Amino acid sequence: MITSEMNDISKWQIELEIMNSNSNYNLMSKNKNTINFEDIQSEYEESKKLNTTRLLIKKNKSYIGLVDYCINNSSDNTPWISLFVIHKQYQGAGNSLVAYEHIENLIRQEQKEKLRLAVHKENSRGIDFWSKLGFKKYKEVIFEDKPHLCLEKNF
Repeated sequence: MITSEMNDISKWQIELEIMNSNSNYNLMSKNKNTINFEDIQSEYEESKKLNTTRLLIKKNKSYIGLVDYCINNSSDNTPWISLFVIHKQYQGAGNSLVAYEHIENLIRQEQKEKLRLAVHKENSRGIDFWSKLGFKKYKEVIFEDKPHLCLEKNF
């Protein structure tokens, strides 16, 4: 069973383990294979500024991923997933899909009609995943000096 719980800075070691199991993602997003406490602290500070909800995803009693999302992005008043990472050991077994469905249900409960996210353009595996879930590209942007595809899904 997939559930979620609020993620806060006191759980930084859990977040660090999940993130560092995904060295390819860290390389794409942070230009390094492993991140550290300072990187996570920076993410928390950014999250507060953007008013995002930070969740840890659990399967039974194990932490398997983390998701950051906002219900009303200040630039377009649309819900956005800003981070969606599943621990490497739990990938490939349907956990990513179930975790996404859990998040989508939380967002739907807020009476929202669409969801947006951005994917690193070089992240072909991520683009395939989101496309299979019904997300479509609506624009391309440069964010933090890297090309991203902006995707959206209407409910």
